[in-house]
Amino acid sequence: MQDTELRSARDHWTDIAKGIGILLVVYGHVARGVFNADLGMDAGWFRLIDDLIYDFHMPLFFWLSGLYLLSSLQKYGAGGLIRSKLDTLLYPYLVWSLLQGSVEVFLSRYTTSQTSMAEVLRLFWQPRAQFWFLYVLFIVFVVAVLLLQRHPARLKAGLLLALAAWWAQNQWQLLFPVDFVASFMLFFLAGTLFQQYRSTFRQHALSVLLISGFSFSTLAWFYHSQLGLHHDSNHWLKLPLSLSGILLVISASMLLERRQASQPGQAGLRTHLTQALLLCGSYSMPIYLMHILSGSGIRIVLKKVFHLQSAPLHLLLGCLFAVLLPLLFYRLRERQGFQWIGLLFTAPR
Repeated sequence: MQDTELRSARDHWTDIAKGIGILLVVYGHVARGVFNADLGMDAGWFRLIDDLIYDFHMPLFFWLSGLYLLSSLQKYGAGGLIRSKLDTLLYPYLVWSLLQGSVEVFLSRYTTSQTSMAEVLRLFWQPRAQFWFLYVLFIVFVVAVLLLQRHPARLKAGLLLALAAWWAQNQWQLLFPVDFVASFMLFFLAGTLFQQYRSTFRQHALSVLLISGFSFSTLAWFYHSQLGLHHDSNHWLKLPLSLSGILLVISASMLLERRQASQPGQAGLRTHLTQALLLCGSYSMPIYLMHILSGSGIRIVLKKVFHLQSAPLHLLLGCLFAVLLPLLFYRLRERQGFQWIGLLFTAPR
């Protein structure tokens, strides 16, 4: 969800991929809320879709976050890059952990979980809800910067170390945040390496799509159906499963970008889909920060005020509001008198 400033005009596929990723994040959290609220969701389908999403969607964001590491290092230097991440990662982490946590405490009697203020204030060593991503991503950034700041050639050696750390995390339960860093550093550095070969992948996007699509569906069937494992199980097959899901999203995004570029100005379902994904990707950070509050809020209104118990309706409206409300709220900062909204997302200069 970071580093848009260094993206070239030909790299719109990264926003498309982020759009796909953030929609999966939103659906996953809304669906879990609906299921836990006992609104009649089919348990089998819920767990299957939940597993398929969580197989790869957070590794995807770490991969995308690592794409521009080397170019950012070259432009800003190690100190400048870390300072920028203090502004764009740690600052919104603190603001929104306190804001969402306070709202959750107030609304505990209406939601599917109980939250105390003491739990919220543990944010410095125990991130809550979706905000663990920002906490861990900042640590991953710092470790990667320290590793590569003067020796970019260490990237491949770093990948081997990250692979060893990933394997260790699957063998033993490490302490937080070492466990999360070990689980996701590999994908971050893989994204950094991938950026060096993106042109080749773009040229062969269709082949990558077919291969990764077949790999992901086959591995997911074997992993979940035959082995009976879930997304949080510790098994070495989880790595190729995650990688194939990531490459599936990236190749599909590259193909959508290519079609958009080859047919400018043409309207159609695929064009509208691409534009919607681009929009969601461009606003992935505010959507990520606000979607829990928005999705939970509409579920409370539908259930407690209108007494609606339809799971499909809750899913549809929950996802819609979880995307649109953050987007509209974030855009308000551009209006006269609402500039203060920007302070909720980025530290003041």
